[in-house]
Amino acid sequence: MTLNSDILKQTEAYATALLTEKLPNWAVYHNLVHTQQTVDAAREIGEAANLGKSDLESVLIAAWFHDVGYTEGADNHEERSGELATQFLRSRNHPQSRIDQIVGCIRATKVPQSPKTLLEQVVCDADTVHLGKKRFFERSSLLRMELELKSGEVASDLEWLKKNVAFAAGNSFHTEYARTRFADRRQKNLMSLQELLREERERSEQAAARHQKALLKEEKEKKPERGIETMFRVVPKNHLDLTALADHKSNILIGTNGTILAIVFSLLVSKLDTHPYLLIPTIIIIAVTIVTMVFAILATRPNVTGGTFTREDIRQKKVNLLFFGNFHKSSLEDFDWGMREMMKDSDYLYGSMIKDLYFLGKVLGAKFHYLRIAYTVFMWGLIVAVIAFSIAMLTAPVAVPMPVQ
Repeated sequence: MTLNSDILKQTEAYATALLTEKLPNWAVYHNLVHTQQTVDAAREIGEAANLGKSDLESVLIAAWFHDVGYTEGADNHEERSGELATQFLRSRNHPQSRIDQIVGCIRATKVPQSPKTLLEQVVCDADTVHLGKKRFFERSSLLRMELELKSGEVASDLEWLKKNVAFAAGNSFHTEYARTRFADRRQKNLMSLQELLREERERSEQAAARHQKALLKEEKEKKPERGIETMFRVVPKNHLDLTALADHKSNILIGTNGTILAIVFSLLVSKLDTHPYLLIPTIIIIAVTIVTMVFAILATRPNVTGGTFTREDIRQKKVNLLFFGNFHKSSLEDFDWGMREMMKDSDYLYGSMIKDLYFLGKVLGAKFHYLRIAYTVFMWGLIVAVIAFSIAMLTAPVAVPMPVQ
């Protein structure tokens, strides 16, 4: 059946002008080509359904108008297409009953499709006829491109195939002719889609497994080895044990020399008037004990720093919060914030542990330095004092007994 009515020609010219001049740049699928293919399919299906001349004309007008709403955007384009069709047809004094029929066909194409009349079924089948055509994958690629251009987001192959399978499986043909003519190709296209989806799922799962494996490997490489963790646990403990040992040795020296000093003052100093030859040995032993005690005290004397820090120090990683001397005067809030920031940054955390270990070693080195001096002074001083006392006793004048009167 050939239709060349004036209203149909005017509709074709009007829709062609709209779709040529006013479509957005991203509309590479819903364009004039798709509309022309829909019109051709509507004519084929409508004639096969034995539609009358007026009904076929309504179907073709609906097919020309069904996507002109895209000229103002994709959302609710069916409603706008219906409004544009109504305005156009009323301006040509088209019967209102026919206008309502045409608008109903346009609105029926909204996904999910829900055609109620034969005319609506014809237009819906014409709109999705590419599902049962060999050109399905070509048209599908254009639809994907359109959606990506419109949203500005690139969909993954897996997501696109999922949507495509869902659409193809959820949209069946409504007219008897379309089911007979296009159903087999639609089923083949759907099976091809499902096979592509299975393959893409396998590739995605393999890629995800490789990615997860790479992440685990990277995490393992970033995570310190057990030997490093053991080192940071054992070495500070050894340093603290040595510090306790140094303090213990210092206390022994302080106690011993304190006792010696007390004995010297209680027994010798009071006898210097009658035993002046003991003066030099006494001075030596007093000097030795005092110097030894001074260095022993220096070995145990604590050295406390300012005890404050700023948040900027934390951001610049300048402060070591693992040492109490850097935070003992700071607020709990600042300390808590600083520790959490440090724990977020593994480089900062391990850097602080390295610094803590270094300065612990520096303190331990100073302790043993003073302790070595104290023991050296005590050892040689004690030897000198004993020699001095021996010489003094050997060279002391012998007391001459007074004659008896």
